Amino acid sequence: MAQVMSPQNPAIKLIRSLAEKKFRQETGLFVAEGWEMLERARKMGWTPEHLVSTEPVAAWGQTRPILVTEKVMEGLSGQNNPHNVVATFGQRYVGDVTANGVWIALEDMRDPGNLGTIIRTADAVAASGVILVGQSCDPYSGDCVRATTGSIFGVPVVRMETEAFIGLCKSWPGDVVGTHLKTTEDYRRAYKSPTLLVMGSERRGLSDELAAACRTLVRIPMPGGAESLNVATAAALMLYEAVKP
Repeated sequence: MAQVMSPQNPAIKLIRSLAEKKFRQETGLFVAEGWEMLERARKMGWTPEHLVSTEPVAAWGQTRPILVTEKVMEGLSGQNNPHNVVATFGQRYVGDVTANGVWIALEDMRDPGNLGTIIRTADAVAASGVILVGQSCDPYSGDCVRATTGSIFGVPVVRMETEAFIGLCKSWPGDVVGTHLKTTEDYRRAYKSPTLLVMGSERRGLSDELAAACRTLVRIPMPGGAESLNVATAAALMLYEAVKP
């Protein structure tokens, strides 16, 4: 296998371009780094479009690996200490939300690190999926994918406009529970399955429009001096409470 030494190689240039949202949207691809993450992809039945490594590796399905120098790999990686393997995969969005288990909906999520952490937590509790409502950041950005530590391959992700999501709330057969500061009901309660958890953005919390669409609003107590919780922390508390036997 010949070793690619030039960053001008067409495949290498394409992979580097995926650091920008524009090219992720145009190609429908995203980048994942490191064997730990790629093994999760393999386990979940994903096949890469490109597989690039600094060491000889076996083909993955029909995808033949590209052997590169460490210098070329440094240009592909989004980290200070690059992994020795990266791959590209096709993005996957689920078209429909099946009313079962626990889903978590996130309104106007802006921070990719927070989103990735929530996807990872949803995976940990075996949630049914994550719904991105409105103007959310890209779940397939490098920062988000890294924060999922591989859970991006195991958790269904749905994008919905606000109006469509409100319609889903109206037809949902179980609990529709939103987090809100202006309520007194404690989040530690019995949740009726299927459960739809609804959380607002980092900056403003849940909008009035989505708060009105929820059947119940709950609050996470904060007896200390902090005015709010990080949204990923709050989502973890809600998810674990919702799946509690």
